[in-house]
Amino acid sequence: MKMSASISALKCRFREGNDLKYSKPFTVNDLISSGGAKAEYVEDADRLITGGFATDLLSHAIGNASSGDAWLTVLTNPNITAPASIADVSCIIVCDATPVTDALKSKCEIMGISLLSSELPITDLSVFLYNLQAGLK
Repeated sequence: MKMSASISALKCRFREGNDLKYSKPFTVNDLISSGGAKAEYVEDADRLITGGFATDLLSHAIGNASSGDAWLTVLTNPNITAPASIADVSCIIVCDATPVTDALKSKCEIMGISLLSSELPITDLSVFLYNLQAGLK
């Protein structure tokens, strides 16, 4: 599968099965400490982020997000926790300075899913995550 240079720059290696993974994973806490995202609720600060996935479609997340991914979205409906749980993502990151609702925070606590937020747009945060895992941050 060929990927454009701009898309492949966001990932470290090509598909293995259905996963795109970072070559140097980092933890949820590493991401928070780097300033790329703010903690809204953290279930497991030491959980590894092994890849990234960006979508605002719940069905797309269910079918394509991988265990260990950081899910980048602008959705704040509490229903996003179901696909996050099914896919076993490391965390949900609400991007683009979208306000995080109390209902979403509460649902993440109940479901045990770390919730972060970022002022950055999804595309910029994708590059930030790539740079973090590549040691460029």
